[in-house]
Amino acid sequence: LAFEQGFRFAAKPVTAEIVEQVLSRAIDDLEPTLTRNGYDAGALASQLNTRPSDIRAFLAGTLDAEHTRDLTERLREAGVPI
Repeated sequence: LAFEQGFRFAAKPVTAEIVEQVLSRAIDDLEPTLTRNGYDAGALASQLNTRPSDIRAFLAGTLDAEHTRDLTERLREAGVPI
């Protein structure tokens, strides 16, 4: 994507500023990290034996604090990189 953007701007070489504009600011958030490691909401729900809606709320940061702590501990025990 950075190279495509650099081509559009006729930038040779592609600068760090162009790369920073293209990269997602949320690339190191929990959901993208888990997805890169093969854990989508469905896989996490089946592994943790919980509802997919709870996993989506967990990933969005809208799950209640107690349930969040519980899921976080269960993910760590399972060896999921969080």
